Amino acid sequence: MTEITAVDGSPLAPESIRMLAYLKARSVELTPSAIRERIRNAATELETVLADVSPAQARIRPIPGKWTIAEVVDHIAQTQVRGTEELRHLLAGRRPPLPPVYEALRSGAAEWAPWETLLSELQEANRAMFETLQSATGEDAAANAPTVRTVMVATRKLEDGSAGPQIFFAELHWKEYALLQRLHLLDHRTQVKKLRAALP
Repeated sequence: MTEITAVDGSPLAPESIRMLAYLKARSVELTPSAIRERIRNAATELETVLADVSPAQARIRPIPGKWTIAEVVDHIAQTQVRGTEELRHLLAGRRPPLPPVYEALRSGAAEWAPWETLLSELQEANRAMFETLQSATGEDAAANAPTVRTVMVATRKLEDGSAGPQIFFAELHWKEYALLQRLHLLDHRTQVKKLRAALP
């Protein structure tokens, strides 16, 4: 098995190793229905946090250099759509043929689409993922089951004490990939909370 390294060639940080170990362990422990519910709960938490955001607040950039809440919502909707597409292939026993879902995927709609439209599209994307996972069986991934090439981002502690992302590629089975979608939703729920707290 080839050793995984970050895209810059550096060894994986402890935080990245822990993320991979978590996905592997939980994918073995959890049934498909349990994974579905965890993703549903994470999506509901995110949608609840967004419910109190006004259209004007959604496009304020309270933290220089960071996304607006509208940009976060657009990003999640776009990645949920692509993630669902990849899960459909994996659950059908096929390796997804498309490029991986890159970490900063956005459509640009956050600049002009009505806030209500962005929220509705996020909800529809979440619902499509739930429906796709309904077809998952209780069988664990076999050794020859297809995987998806996945862009992973782990927040690691840097030498100066600050935090920064480490980006690397990993091959994930469908359960691991589905659990990663849950982590993605929870990460952005936390991000939206921080952006809301920083609003003027």
